[in-house]
This record gives sequence, C-alpha cells and structure tokens, in this order.
Amino acid sequence: MHCRRLALLPVLLLCVLVAAASSVRAAGPATPEAAGLVDVTRAAPDVRLDIRYATPNNFTHVAVYPAPRCFLRADVAARLARVQAELEKQGLGLKVYDCYRPFSIQKKFWALVPNEDWVAKPVEKDGKPASGSKHNRGAAVDLTLVDASGNELPMPSGFDDFTEKARRDYAGGDPAARANAKRLEAAMRKEGFEPLPTEWWHFDGPGWQGYDLLDAPIN
Repeated sequence: MHCRRLALLPVLLLCVLVAAASSVRAAGPATPEAAGLVDVTRAAPDVRLDIRYATPNNFTHVAVYPAPRCFLRADVAARLARVQAELEKQGLGLKVYDCYRPFSIQKKFWALVPNEDWVAKPVEKDGKPASGSKHNRGAAVDLTLVDASGNELPMPSGFDDFTEKARRDYAGGDPAARANAKRLEAAMRKEGFEPLPTEWWHFDGPGWQGYDLLDAPIN
C-alpha cells in the first residue's frame, strides 16, 4: 500500500503543476509588456500622443484609462514608426488618440454606446474574452495628422464623431479636410494598415486576427 502511494506521487505532482499553469493562463498577463506589447514612445518617439480616454475629453466625458499610455504589437509599432518617418519628410507627423485597450474597458464602452458601427461588441466565453475590438489585441490605432509644430490638420470631423462625417466615403464638408483624411489614409496604407470605413482615424495592423484579445491593465 505504501509503495502504491509513492508511485502516485509523480502523477499527483503533475496534476498540481498543470492546474497551476492553467491558473496563470486564465489570469492573463499582468502588464502590456508581459503580453508582448511595446510602448510607442520608445518605438516611435516622434509620434505625438493625445490619449483621449485618459482624460474627460472623449465621448464618455470621463477618464476611463488610468494613464495616457500607448501600447501596440511590435510589428504594428514598427510600421507606425515608418509612417511617421515618411511623413516627416513632408513636414508632417502623427498624433495618436488611442492604441491598446484592455478588454474590461471595452465592456465599459459597449455599455455606453451599444452600436457595432462604432464600438466592437465585447463577448466572453467561459469567463474569457472571445471577441471584441482590434484595440483589445493591440493591433489598432486611432490617429490624425499634425504639422511640424504639432498642430492638427483639419479633418472631416472630430475624433469619435458618431455621424456620417466620420465615414471615409463622406462627400460633404471642407474639400481640404477630406484631402487631409485621404493623405493620412494613403500614408497608413503604404505600411500595410487597413482603414476602417466608418472612422477616418481608425487603422488596423495587418495580421490582427493572429493576436489574442488582452485585458492587461494600463498603468
């Protein structure tokens, strides 16, 4: 009987280790860096930041991010840096409004604007993120064009404008503003970014489907 108990010890130990590993995976990465994201201020230090959701200056009118940080997947950040470098040759640059967004914050946005034309619906399965925004994957970025002094160029609408003015096929308004939106789109497309039809400011990195939905907090 004693020998049988000893023989079972390796099996029991293996079960404990598997359970512990599963617990760690379920909890998810504790930081964006641990999840494989990079800080854009390091990858592309000349890109300006105006992280709206870290301030009340957004459609929710409250600060929903605890810090004005911009994290992206390494490949997406590298592409963004190349866009910035190319624009600088033209006396222009990028200003970023939003990057990686934790899944828990996506749920807050959906509660405020439950419209899939503007906010990706967060869906969980077995307590884990199953579908959501490309921002939750660290593979999407919201941005605009600025001049060499950091002044925003006119665009067809403001950021997070939930009207037809935000659409890429909008034909009204100031022709110069529409031309600026097209200029931004062309620069981003050149580096492989995919433009979202309903938002002139939103671009998805290529291969976004291969990245996991994350809920690592921004600090």
